[in-house]
Amino acid sequence: MVLPLKIISIRPLLVLLLLLVFSHLFHPADGFCAAPDDLAPDSAIADKKPSGFLFIPFPIYTPETKAALILSTLYHFREDGMRHPATLMMFMAYSQLNQFRVGGAAQSYFADGRIHASASAGGAKWPDKFFGIGTDSAKSDEEDYTFKSVDFRVALQYRIRQHFKAGLSAESRKFDISEMEAGGMLDTEGIPGVEGGRAFGAGPIATWDSRDDSFFPRRGVYGQVSAAFFLDRPGDYAFQRYRADLRQYIPLGDNGVIAFQEYVNILRGDIPFNHYSRIGDMLGFSLLRGYYSGLFRERDVAAVQVEYRTAVWKNLGAAVFGGVGVIGPDLPRFRDLAVKPAGGVGLRYRIGGDETINLRLDFAIGKDSSGIYFNILESF
Repeated sequence: MVLPLKIISIRPLLVLLLLLVFSHLFHPADGFCAAPDDLAPDSAIADKKPSGFLFIPFPIYTPETKAALILSTLYHFREDGMRHPATLMMFMAYSQLNQFRVGGAAQSYFADGRIHASASAGGAKWPDKFFGIGTDSAKSDEEDYTFKSVDFRVALQYRIRQHFKAGLSAESRKFDISEMEAGGMLDTEGIPGVEGGRAFGAGPIATWDSRDDSFFPRRGVYGQVSAAFFLDRPGDYAFQRYRADLRQYIPLGDNGVIAFQEYVNILRGDIPFNHYSRIGDMLGFSLLRGYYSGLFRERDVAAVQVEYRTAVWKNLGAAVFGGVGVIGPDLPRFRDLAVKPAGGVGLRYRIGGDETINLRLDFAIGKDSSGIYFNILESF
């Protein structure tokens, strides 16, 4: 299929590049081009076990799920002193609100680490809440609906330089709105995506990764830029997504680390409502904890977050975090953007043996909003 010219406009890509360059000026630049010796000594990698297995039945709590139980298995292994382990994870989750999701994810390295492959798949039946599309939604606008979905994602990247790789990614999501409130916004306002269908997209992806660890980085940079073009064949919706995610980790003292994240997501075209940009902490995506995920849905979002993490005593740690974001229909032109600040404090408890895998308990406050989060792994 030949893409219409308007679909492949480069303006959003230029905006992403400018935002990344501008935001990076505020952080030390040496992490961006650090050599391996600056990140972690070979002995630190050699001390790690070549493989490990974790079975983790653990409860979580978020404003969107209430109490939930996740059964998760994680297998990880390293070869030839590789800095990042190959991993295979499977999980099943069930919440107090009768939300159910099952899935798995895997990543591995081939050809002496030159090729990185990752894939994930999952299915869900998920009662959720809809508050409308826009930046002035209120909790009083909520209406209940339930969606069912099956999704799959795959990416294949080739290492071009020591920390830089690029390639292609593809994703597919089949979804159906099985229940909605009669006479509500979803029922009466003709919002795209209510009729269900499939969203299929593919596009280029590029990643810079100089972190010293995947689970709990203490220094280095992770940056990923991608573009995905969703087609109405074989999918049912034609839209485009431009995304950038830049993270930097700076050690502070013997036990502390400061983590930065800058995130941008821009959407254009015929977008299903459940693909709109949002903020909050939900389904493995954490951006500005303290807001109910889905309370604000719009085409574009950009945010900056910072978090200080430190060890306290034995396996116990603590964190303090804050951030600010903007969400609206036209980020490149700075039109109708709403500013959303957030911040909070948290505790960490290390459950991984050789790897630093943490349970986290966070209390976060946003603008006229707050939330308690109990989850696994760091938010970014």
